[in-house]
Amino acid sequence: MSRIGNPFAALISRLQRARVEDQSIAPRTRPQPAPTPSETTTARPTTFSPTSLDAAHTARAGFNQADRLRANLFSMFRPAAAPTAATSAAATAGNTQTVTASATPNAAIRDFQTTTSTIAITEDLKTTGVRVDVNIAHSYASDLVVKLRSPEGREVLLRNREGGRGTGTVSFTANPSDFNGVSTKGNWTLVVEDRAGGDVGTLRNWSLALTGARPAPEPPPAAGGRTVTQTATPNAAIRDLQTTTSTIAINDDLKTTGVRVDVNIAHTYASDLVVKLRSPQGQEVTLRNREGGRGNGTVSFTANPADFNGTDAKGEWTLIVEDRERADVGTLRSWSLSVTGTDRTPPPAPPRPTPPPDNSPLLLGNPSNAVPDVRQENNYLIVRDQFTASYNRADAKPNWVAWHTDQSHLGREGRGKFDENSTDNQLPEGWRRVTTFDYTGSGYDRGHHLPSADRTASREANNGTFLMTNVIPQAPDNNQGPWERMERYVRDQIRQNDMEAYTIMGSYGEVGRIPGQGGDANIAIPERVWKVVVLIPRGDNDLERINRDTQVIAVDMPNRQGMRNDNWENYRVSVADIERATNTQFFTNLPPEVQAALREKGR
Repeated sequence: MSRIGNPFAALISRLQRARVEDQSIAPRTRPQPAPTPSETTTARPTTFSPTSLDAAHTARAGFNQADRLRANLFSMFRPAAAPTAATSAAATAGNTQTVTASATPNAAIRDFQTTTSTIAITEDLKTTGVRVDVNIAHSYASDLVVKLRSPEGREVLLRNREGGRGTGTVSFTANPSDFNGVSTKGNWTLVVEDRAGGDVGTLRNWSLALTGARPAPEPPPAAGGRTVTQTATPNAAIRDLQTTTSTIAINDDLKTTGVRVDVNIAHTYASDLVVKLRSPQGQEVTLRNREGGRGNGTVSFTANPADFNGTDAKGEWTLIVEDRERADVGTLRSWSLSVTGTDRTPPPAPPRPTPPPDNSPLLLGNPSNAVPDVRQENNYLIVRDQFTASYNRADAKPNWVAWHTDQSHLGREGRGKFDENSTDNQLPEGWRRVTTFDYTGSGYDRGHHLPSADRTASREANNGTFLMTNVIPQAPDNNQGPWERMERYVRDQIRQNDMEAYTIMGSYGEVGRIPGQGGDANIAIPERVWKVVVLIPRGDNDLERINRDTQVIAVDMPNRQGMRNDNWENYRVSVADIERATNTQFFTNLPPEVQAALREKGR
């Protein structure tokens, strides 16, 4: 075989020579600091990784000739990587477990749009800690809002338009505590919103580390009794010749018939330890008394002390860990307490709030719990003759508007107009009051929430729809196209089928601001508009008549031009979709099983 016909043999020969030459040039390993006891670490292989060398050899200190030849040889055989990947792993320490996963979406981030990426977690843990690492290519960091959404829909802000023009890379780590206590199982979604124009980018990759504990199995309840379980994760130091304590509160008034305790401790010498449990009345029972010897670093055990039977479970239970020797220290990681017993007094039924009367705009509930308190200025409840709304002072527009419509509201009165009387002078003193003239020349319609055509029984009622607290900047093609046709459909149902409608309309997102004629109106232009409509036959006792089969319509439309001829039904969604997008909750005045059924409707 010619020398030209066997390039790999030559390359391997060069690699072998280089390995000998490089032994005197650079060390092959770098010492790493030992992790602290509170850190959760995942072991990494110490063998050579061609992928990491091939990707980062120009930046790594000590990269030598042998490494370069090895990476070149690997690249001749390396398979093409998939454009998107998600990987996961789990590390366990006693009852506490850390699940790690990553995704590489390489997804475009475009101006005024939202980019998402999802990681699915199959392990079911009760979360005690979350870490998110995000890597984005973008030249203007302050364009970006980054959020994390948990499987049950809770959204937490990780980064809010921080920084400015930078190096083209936006990388950061966040440790949001808002997810503590939720289940890790399900789809976790990273949400990246680009809030400005002129700079685009890429969501390269992100990773998620979830730490939590598996719920301890509950003991079978005693006859006629029930079991209450609580968990604590103190991660408290256990020091030589000292005592460490941790407390769990039981709020249920039970006569105890059984107790189970699960304890997880990091300690290298088990026989140093005495572990006790103290009841709310001060009774102490020893659970473990200097048993064992030098072990694997973990002391985990379960105890079922019968000494507490017959006592009152309500109050603070205290776990006591005493270290009786020197030279070995550790950590009380976590413990759980399950108390089984019978109720001493039946718990009182929670008082049910008195619902508003029939035909009230908020008969079905207050979606964002708005209140008429000026300290809650961006979720401020206003009540007007024709509608009720949550008003946002910072955005100079409503978050949502609610109203009720039946045939008594529909007559022959003509459409009114926006004029100097449209200013809502009932807003709190000192708040900016938007005028109709602030919209002049903006390119946006004065979009009604409660439509003028829903109040045609009298001139006074129709004029009430032209208040600026019932208005948002709405793209003409949206307002005069599919949105108007949807409004007409609801009125047709009311007229033709003698129905009544409970409606809530709102908006979210932002694509810019209208400065107004005076230059200080600063009205937020929403990115999307939504509506939820509940239709029932006209009658009395409306809350009692709404059930799982009640008709619900829900839509979520982009607030933009170019959609005038679209079919409004193309934008139907479920009510739950709107709840997740707006962080609101509908139908709270209905029974739980009816709420759940209606939230999945709307499409």
